[in-house]
Amino acid sequence: MPEPVSRRRHRKLLWLLALALLPLLLWAADALVRQLADAAAVDGFARYAGALPTVLLYAAVAYVLDQGLRIWIWEGAYPRFTGTATPGVIQGAATVVVYSIAALLVLSRILHLDTGAVLISTGVVAGVLGVAMQNTISDLFSGVAIGIDQPYRIGDWVEFEDGTLGEVVDITWRSTRIRSWNASLYVVPNKKAATSTVHNYQRPSPHYAYWLELAVSCEISPLLVRELLLKAALACRRVLKDPAPLVYLCQLGRPCRYMVFVHFPDYPWRYAALDELYLAIHAQFQRAGIAPAAVTYQIDARRAEAPVASLPSVPEVLRNVAVLTPLSDAEIATLAEDLTPREVGVGERIVEQDDVGDSMFVIATGIVVLSRRLDGGMKEIERLGTGQCFGELSMLTGEPRYSTARAATNVRLIEIPKAKLAPILSGNEQLQARLAEIAAARRAHSEALARSLAEPAGHGMLSGDAAWLKELIGNFFAHRH
Repeated sequence: MPEPVSRRRHRKLLWLLALALLPLLLWAADALVRQLADAAAVDGFARYAGALPTVLLYAAVAYVLDQGLRIWIWEGAYPRFTGTATPGVIQGAATVVVYSIAALLVLSRILHLDTGAVLISTGVVAGVLGVAMQNTISDLFSGVAIGIDQPYRIGDWVEFEDGTLGEVVDITWRSTRIRSWNASLYVVPNKKAATSTVHNYQRPSPHYAYWLELAVSCEISPLLVRELLLKAALACRRVLKDPAPLVYLCQLGRPCRYMVFVHFPDYPWRYAALDELYLAIHAQFQRAGIAPAAVTYQIDARRAEAPVASLPSVPEVLRNVAVLTPLSDAEIATLAEDLTPREVGVGERIVEQDDVGDSMFVIATGIVVLSRRLDGGMKEIERLGTGQCFGELSMLTGEPRYSTARAATNVRLIEIPKAKLAPILSGNEQLQARLAEIAAARRAHSEALARSLAEPAGHGMLSGDAAWLKELIGNFFAHRH
């Protein structure tokens, strides 16, 4: 549990007070000890009593320095710069170093012992202990190395090369403790952890990328299968939209194989996210009459029937577009005549900012990113998905394209020319109002982004003035048609 801010502030103030009062307290202790020594009039006692304040001085300085490191470095600067708590092994090592230096100074300056002899004897003892405790010391220094290098931190999900997999719950002087999927505990010696290849599932980003392959009958249109898989991925709550999911036909044959590449929020959600994705794929395939992973065998004695499945028609796509709901079925059928869907690959540009445009686009499936040149670079304005439209502003007002549109996934588009929509739009005020609201809202969002970047708003209409835009649309179409 994190320490309250007020308590941490009080500890800092007390430390500063102790630092300020330390010389005064030591001077008072020195005077008191000397008076006691004079009163006792015992030479031996006086000699050692006179050294006592200096010993206390070194001990007090070591204590204050250790507490200062703990308050200002281990609990302050280190977590602030690294984003994680300071490993206990580093704090402990620093404490040992501080008090060891203080002890050496006392031995050499107060007791007048030969520091070299002390170090030699200490080295001999350390050598004997090092041989006897070789593994423990190796784990200790490996723990310090892990604390400094930080290949993993508490809370990370990691996998070692021997297959040990789980969440890091503690890093001690000797070992790293890992909680497995079974809620059991692995205790991995730090020496082994430091020399092992570690797969950290939450670095450099907590997002977890995953790809899966599915086999579908080669009788089914690859465009349809790819569209259904993309729709399934986009419908999942635990599948990230940024980075956008990708679907590829990766192998032709009997059956064809498809690869779905998605990102989950983090590794621990992997199984729940896969469950949701598989259920969504199954639902999409079931509605289309497709059996996933279907390897079909045909017997010569009876002719096999190919599954009946096809891409949604243009009228079906247009009927599911929210902005076109004011249109009747007859108007939808008229609008859909001679319109052919267009396939756009990942990353391809659909329209460019400031180009002349006299058509709008409806997204049959996929994700399209709209962006504008703002503050010296391209800034994303909006991400559009299945059933949404763009390009309506240029088509309705005759202005150049307001933004650049690129495909974030494989996209299937239907382009509606102005000449096709004009006869329907001119007699349908409800449709004009809806298109005007969408265009005005998109312009307002873009200008708000420009203002946040300290760029003057673009020339033209006022953001959100849908009524004025509707009048402009009516006048534009009245003069041209």
